[in-house]
Amino acid sequence: MPNTANGEKILVVDDSDLERELLIEVLKGAGVQNEFLQARTGEEAIELLGTRYKEIGLILLDWQMPQMSGMEFMEAVMKVPPVASKMIVMITASGTDENKKKAKGVNPNLAGYVVKPYTPESLLESIRSHVRVKSN
Repeated sequence: MPNTANGEKILVVDDSDLERELLIEVLKGAGVQNEFLQARTGEEAIELLGTRYKEIGLILLDWQMPQMSGMEFMEAVMKVPPVASKMIVMITASGTDENKKKAKGVNPNLAGYVVKPYTPESLLESIRSHVRVKSN
Protein backbone atom coordinates (compact mmCIF):
# COMPACT_ATOMS: atom_id res chain seq x y z
CA MET A 1 0.00 0.00 0.00
CA PRO A 2 1.39 3.43 -0.93
CA ASN A 3 2.50 5.75 1.86
CA THR A 4 0.07 8.67 2.12
CA ALA A 5 1.88 10.61 4.85
CA ASN A 6 3.49 14.01 4.33
CA GLY A 7 0.61 15.92 2.80
CA GLU A 8 -0.64 13.39 0.30
CA LYS A 9 -4.21 12.99 1.52
CA ILE A 10 -7.03 14.64 -0.40
CA LEU A 11 -9.69 16.45 1.60
CA VAL A 12 -13.07 16.51 -0.17
CA VAL A 13 -15.36 19.25 1.17
CA ASP A 14 -18.97 19.12 -0.04
CA ASP A 15 -22.29 19.22 1.82
CA SER A 16 -23.68 16.49 -0.45
CA ASP A 17 -22.77 12.94 0.61
CA LEU A 18 -23.55 11.80 -2.95
CA GLU A 19 -21.28 14.43 -4.56
CA ARG A 20 -18.39 13.54 -2.22
CA GLU A 21 -18.75 9.81 -2.89
CA LEU A 22 -19.08 10.37 -6.65
CA LEU A 23 -15.98 12.56 -6.75
CA ILE A 24 -13.95 9.99 -4.81
CA GLU A 25 -15.18 7.12 -7.01
CA VAL A 26 -14.35 9.06 -10.19
CA LEU A 27 -10.83 9.75 -8.93
CA LYS A 28 -10.24 6.19 -7.74
CA GLY A 29 -11.57 4.92 -11.07
CA ALA A 30 -9.06 7.18 -12.82
CA GLY A 31 -6.25 5.55 -10.85
CA VAL A 32 -5.73 8.12 -8.08
CA GLN A 33 -4.04 6.30 -5.19
CA ASN A 34 -4.12 9.01 -2.53
CA GLU A 35 -6.12 8.48 0.65
CA PHE A 36 -9.25 10.61 1.00
CA LEU A 37 -10.65 12.53 3.95
CA GLN A 38 -14.15 13.99 3.85
CA ALA A 39 -15.95 16.96 5.38
CA ARG A 40 -19.56 17.91 4.80
CA THR A 41 -19.19 21.52 5.98
CA GLY A 42 -16.57 24.23 5.86
CA GLU A 43 -16.46 24.17 9.66
CA GLU A 44 -15.78 20.41 9.65
CA ALA A 45 -13.03 20.94 7.07
CA ILE A 46 -11.40 23.64 9.20
CA GLU A 47 -11.49 21.29 12.21
CA LEU A 48 -9.82 18.56 10.15
CA LEU A 49 -7.19 20.99 8.88
CA GLY A 50 -6.58 22.11 12.45
CA THR A 51 -5.56 18.64 13.55
CA ARG A 52 -4.35 16.97 10.34
CA TYR A 53 -3.04 19.76 8.10
CA LYS A 54 0.37 18.09 7.67
CA GLU A 55 -1.32 15.03 6.11
CA ILE A 56 -3.44 16.98 3.62
CA GLY A 57 -1.89 18.04 0.33
CA LEU A 58 -4.96 18.88 -1.74
CA ILE A 59 -8.45 20.20 -0.98
CA LEU A 60 -11.33 19.65 -3.41
CA LEU A 61 -13.86 22.28 -2.41
CA ASP A 62 -17.51 22.88 -3.27
CA TRP A 63 -18.48 26.55 -3.54
CA GLN A 64 -22.15 26.34 -2.52
CA MET A 65 -22.58 24.95 0.99
CA PRO A 66 -24.86 26.03 3.84
CA GLN A 67 -23.48 27.98 6.84
CA MET A 68 -19.95 28.44 5.42
CA SER A 69 -19.54 28.62 1.65
CA GLY A 70 -16.44 27.40 -0.15
CA MET A 71 -15.40 31.03 -0.58
CA GLU A 72 -15.76 31.71 3.16
CA PHE A 73 -13.76 28.56 3.85
CA MET A 74 -10.96 29.77 1.55
CA GLU A 75 -11.00 33.22 3.16
CA ALA A 76 -10.56 31.59 6.59
CA VAL A 77 -7.82 29.23 5.39
CA MET A 78 -5.86 32.03 3.72
CA LYS A 79 -5.46 33.74 7.12
CA VAL A 80 -3.60 30.77 8.64
CA PRO A 81 -0.03 30.55 7.26
CA PRO A 82 0.53 26.77 7.77
CA VAL A 83 -2.61 25.93 5.78
CA ALA A 84 -2.73 28.90 3.38
CA SER A 85 -0.31 27.11 1.07
CA LYS A 86 -2.53 24.03 0.65
CA MET A 87 -3.52 23.33 -2.95
CA ILE A 88 -7.24 24.02 -3.39
CA VAL A 89 -9.34 23.10 -6.41
CA MET A 90 -12.82 24.63 -6.48
CA ILE A 91 -15.43 22.22 -7.85
CA THR A 92 -18.68 24.03 -8.50
CA ALA A 93 -21.75 24.46 -10.67
CA SER A 94 -20.84 28.18 -10.78
CA GLY A 95 -18.80 28.47 -13.95
CA THR A 96 -19.04 32.19 -14.65
CA ASP A 97 -15.90 34.20 -15.33
CA GLU A 98 -16.93 36.56 -12.52
CA ASN A 99 -17.00 33.67 -10.02
CA LYS A 100 -13.64 32.36 -11.24
CA LYS A 101 -12.23 35.86 -10.75
CA LYS A 102 -13.72 36.06 -7.23
CA ALA A 103 -12.20 32.70 -6.30
CA LYS A 104 -8.77 33.77 -7.61
CA GLY A 105 -9.15 37.05 -5.72
CA VAL A 106 -9.62 35.20 -2.45
CA ASN A 107 -6.94 32.62 -3.22
CA PRO A 108 -4.39 33.79 -5.81
CA ASN A 109 -2.79 30.32 -5.65
CA LEU A 110 -6.02 28.50 -6.49
CA ALA A 111 -4.83 25.27 -8.09
CA GLY A 112 -7.88 24.77 -10.28
CA TYR A 113 -11.51 25.54 -10.99
CA VAL A 114 -13.66 22.66 -12.21
CA VAL A 115 -17.26 23.23 -13.31
CA LYS A 116 -19.95 20.59 -12.67
CA PRO A 117 -20.89 18.48 -14.47
CA TYR A 118 -17.28 17.53 -15.07
CA THR A 119 -15.77 14.65 -16.96
CA PRO A 120 -13.32 12.34 -15.19
CA GLU A 121 -10.67 13.58 -17.64
CA SER A 122 -11.23 17.28 -16.92
CA LEU A 123 -11.20 16.63 -13.18
CA LEU A 124 -8.04 14.55 -13.33
CA GLU A 125 -6.35 17.09 -15.60
CA SER A 126 -6.87 19.86 -13.04
CA ILE A 127 -5.34 17.85 -10.18
CA ARG A 128 -2.86 15.54 -11.95
CA SER A 129 0.22 17.37 -10.70
CA HIS A 130 -1.03 17.12 -7.10
CA VAL A 131 -1.93 13.40 -6.90
CA ARG A 132 -0.37 10.00 -7.34
CA VAL A 133 -1.92 8.20 -10.29
CA LYS A 134 -1.44 4.51 -10.91
CA SER A 135 0.25 4.02 -14.27
CA ASN A 136 -1.32 1.51 -16.64
